[in-house]
Amino acid sequence: MNDINSKRSNILPFLAMDMLTRANNLKSKGEDIIHMDVGEPGFNTPTHILKYAKSIIDKKKVGYTESIGIPELRNKISEHYKYRYQQKVEPDGVAVTAGASGAFVLALLAVFDPGDKVAIMTPYYPAYVNALKALNIDIVFIQGESKNSYQPTLDKLETIKNTIKGIVMASPANPTGSIIKKSELKKIAKWSKVNKITIISDEIYHGVEYGKPSDTILRYNKDAIVINSFSKYFNMTGWRLGWIIATKNIINTVERLSMSLFLCPPTFSQLIAIKAFDNYDVLNKNVLIYKKNRDLLINSFEDMGFSEYAPPDGAFYLYIDVSNITDDSKEFAIKLLKEAGVSSTPGKDFDYNLGSRFIRFSYGGSHQEVFEGAKRIKNWIQTKN
Repeated sequence: MNDINSKRSNILPFLAMDMLTRANNLKSKGEDIIHMDVGEPGFNTPTHILKYAKSIIDKKKVGYTESIGIPELRNKISEHYKYRYQQKVEPDGVAVTAGASGAFVLALLAVFDPGDKVAIMTPYYPAYVNALKALNIDIVFIQGESKNSYQPTLDKLETIKNTIKGIVMASPANPTGSIIKKSELKKIAKWSKVNKITIISDEIYHGVEYGKPSDTILRYNKDAIVINSFSKYFNMTGWRLGWIIATKNIINTVERLSMSLFLCPPTFSQLIAIKAFDNYDVLNKNVLIYKKNRDLLINSFEDMGFSEYAPPDGAFYLYIDVSNITDDSKEFAIKLLKEAGVSSTPGKDFDYNLGSRFIRFSYGGSHQEVFEGAKRIKNWIQTKN
């Protein structure tokens, strides 16, 4: 039989989801598994949102909506930027999307053509790399350095400015949890305007920080494209809802694309997301638990002599160098799952060249779960040495 698969579909599997599947298979057989694999908050959607969802299920029509979201939700997102960042974002500069993943695909289609070169930092979120490849957009990988928290620097970008049309940035980043320095963000924002290079800024972990809050690229470059989501800070992963902030002409293009590719974002999710901005306090309490989990995990690894890791100043990941005990992070992750009942993600998912040295642990679960996971990891590693 002839191979009918397209060349653009020849992408690597998402190992975090592969580990999730392996872990769930063991769980279905009665194994006690701790999930530290996928990047999902351990908290349910806030109670006030769920109560509202129950109250409207029989009262609201769940039909099609506008392709870029209902006006009331776009207004709420606009107000969020005024409250959180003191930035003026007009509702017509907002497009609601089917998750941040849908937002990323729409943004790429709106501003890049096949063959355009777009820079991305290593380590990276693998689904973004796979989306770029599937759209025939050429990727220019920039190897991150621990001294710069694996974030882009102006010096590195200067060397490729004549070859790229865009750059994808993420802060706080997945898998490292690192945050770009404000001084560097300002310089890159100015540089991108001067060189007419489009920035797509992944800000989906904004709100999940353990020191100073992250700053939006919009403060320094109004032409940048921001991608955000209700999944992480707002604990609404399964509702599949995200958004784009961009100039009006780009939003108009996104709207035309969305009409045909997605029709509209999930209607019921949009209706309840209106309430997502009603209680920041409950969301910030969750972040305090993430910080407690982070500190526990760092201390546990440092007690075992593992001190090489990206500074996890945000998100809920620890991307740690385990090369002193293995040069095969995938084998390490599979053995840890089978022998200790802890599911993690091999660094190969995030960095094809150096990822075999790293493991990503997600600490977004309950404190009890992360405590038990850390204990199992420590016991397992100690029995290996």
